[in-house]
Amino acid sequence: MRISTSMMYDLSTAGMAEQQSALYKTQQQMSTGRRILSASDDPSAASSALRISQGLAVTAQQQSNQQSANNTLAQSESALGSAGDLLQSAGSLLLSAQNATMSSSDRAAVALQLDGLLQQMTSLANSRDGAGGYLFAGYSETTQPFVAGAGGVAYNGDDGVRQLEVAPGRQLGITANGADTFMRIKTGNGVFATAAAATNGGTAIIDSGSVTNPAALTGHAYQVVFSVAGASSTYDVLDTTAGTTVSSGNAYATGSAISVAGMQFSISGQPANGDSFSAQPSGNQSVFKTLADGIAALKSGSNNAVRTSDVNAVLANLYQAQDNVSLARSALGSNMTELSTLTGVSGTAVVSQKARLSDLQDLDYAAAATDLSARQTALQASQQTFAKLSKLSLFNYLA
Repeated sequence: MRISTSMMYDLSTAGMAEQQSALYKTQQQMSTGRRILSASDDPSAASSALRISQGLAVTAQQQSNQQSANNTLAQSESALGSAGDLLQSAGSLLLSAQNATMSSSDRAAVALQLDGLLQQMTSLANSRDGAGGYLFAGYSETTQPFVAGAGGVAYNGDDGVRQLEVAPGRQLGITANGADTFMRIKTGNGVFATAAAATNGGTAIIDSGSVTNPAALTGHAYQVVFSVAGASSTYDVLDTTAGTTVSSGNAYATGSAISVAGMQFSISGQPANGDSFSAQPSGNQSVFKTLADGIAALKSGSNNAVRTSDVNAVLANLYQAQDNVSLARSALGSNMTELSTLTGVSGTAVVSQKARLSDLQDLDYAAAATDLSARQTALQASQQTFAKLSKLSLFNYLA
């Protein structure tokens, strides 16, 4: 084959261009620190690197959610902790008001303190997170959940619990539901609630009672009615739900236990003729209503025995509220523990993913430097060769 001058020039130029392109690519790799500049450099590694990068982006979002969840959980848990402390203070005040030496003005002073605690409780229940959302409003985080009115404190939130995705497929609750925490609290001992009739005139009081046989519970309301004739005191037990008499003419001894339908409670003191006490299934009552009942009991003009029974009932409801708040707080604490574990797992995953991504796409600078030197030498050789070849002409010899 005849090698023409134009062919020689074309081949030499193409060779130098190829060497220049390879040199430029190596320089780009060293300036960016990346081995893969385009998918064509290593299709398999580029595909793996893309998947890992996408996984890192998802993990980064989850880590952001974890931080946000941790902040909200900490605020929710702190608010419930303060609510629990407040309820404990309210209980101590009510117990102090049971002191027989307290005057009506002393009890009024305690009632005033309880009113302040009621306002604080409302404020705590309306706590907000860092973004201004209400913690205990459910999904309606922009709506103030607890609003005081003429009929007491009403709940305007919903039954939802705000959640965040903190790990693949894991939606973690970051708040407590306001209705369950502050509004739906069982009265009495959680199964039934006792009370003294407001018209009682004796000195007898009733405790909150307990369940002795869950299987015997009927869900009915019962009433104990006393008959007093001289030194003799007896009582009848009535099923007010069914409208029947359970027993009658029972001899009364102060402090003795009265049992009916799996329930047991004690009445102590001396009842007056016609005095009555009730035991009925527990209902739901808000913590705000309980505090308001405590204030009303201390301000009431009822006799000492009725007031004592009323305060005892409020204390029983208050203990139920404390348990309810503590349960909600414990649930948040459990979520915080889980979140801490998930945060550690995410951090470890990020380190592993970044290491794998670095193995796939990061440049080996030592090898690249050697390659750069070799390509520079090759380019220089090509240029020098072309310079000499370009002088190989018959005219040079003829001259």
